[in-house]
Amino acid sequence: MTEEQKTEQKRRLTGKMKRMLRAKAHHLEPVVWVGKEGSEKVIKEVDRQLKARGLIKVKVRKTALLYEDKYEIADKLSKACDAEVVSVVGHVITLFRPREGWKKYLSKKPKKKVRKDEKIIELFEKFKKKAIKE
Repeated sequence: MTEEQKTEQKRRLTGKMKRMLRAKAHHLEPVVWVGKEGSEKVIKEVDRQLKARGLIKVKVRKTALLYEDKYEIADKLSKACDAEVVSVVGHVITLFRPREGWKKYLSKKPKKKVRKDEKIIELFEKFKKKAIKE
C-alpha cells in the first residue's frame, strides 16, 4: 500500500483504540475466507458478519494473493463495508465496525469544566506564591 493510499483512507480509530481491538481479536478465529474468486464475492458475507459481531477476522488464501495484494483486499473490504482495518498480520485481516454506529468514535471528548471552587483555589495558590516571594 502506498503512502497516498494510507493517508487517503480516513482514520476513525486512534492507535490506542486499535491496540485494544487487536487484543480483543487475538483469540478470534477467521469467519470469512477470501479465495481465488477474489474479494468481490465475499463483500456481502463480510458485511453480514460485521453487522452481527462488530469485530471479525478475514483469512486470505494463497490463491487470492495471485490476483490481488492483501492490503488491497483489506482496503477494498473496509471501504465496501464501511469498516476500519485494525490490522493485517500474515494472511489475516482484522476488521471492525461498531454495531451502534460511528458517531461515538467520531465525536471528540468534551473539555473538562473547571468549577468555581477549583478556580478560586488556583488564584489563592498564585497569590500565596507571590506573597512568599516578596
